[in-house]
Amino acid sequence: MKALSIRQPWAWFILCGFPWAKDVENRDWPAPRELIGHWIQIHAAKAMTDREFEDGCKFALEAGALILPQKESLRRGGIVGMARLIKCVRLNTSPWFVGKFGFVLEGAYPLPFQPCIGDRGFFTPQIL
Repeated sequence: MKALSIRQPWAWFILCGFPWAKDVENRDWPAPRELIGHWIQIHAAKAMTDREFEDGCKFALEAGALILPQKESLRRGGIVGMARLIKCVRLNTSPWFVGKFGFVLEGAYPLPFQPCIGDRGFFTPQIL
């Protein structure tokens, strides 16, 4: 199964389970066609600056988030959940869509944290 590395707090907003959860992951490149319709693992990138956390939370509030994560509770550097990649779009009405390409996700749910080194693009995780 392939994984996609996503920085926090974005991964948290995808996996939070609230009706306003992040349903689109933005990228500058399209998703591979062979992954459309399949489940992917969500990898939380190890890096996250204070500025990235603050900017992410500000954006999330503007997108309709009603609850913000506690920075100290965000797991990083491993697999944190799964989601189904429904389609790759260039336009979308989701308040979370701002990218050149949007990976539309559904059915996202958290998993117990599994340390794993991330990589660019979709990758096959090597659990540590």
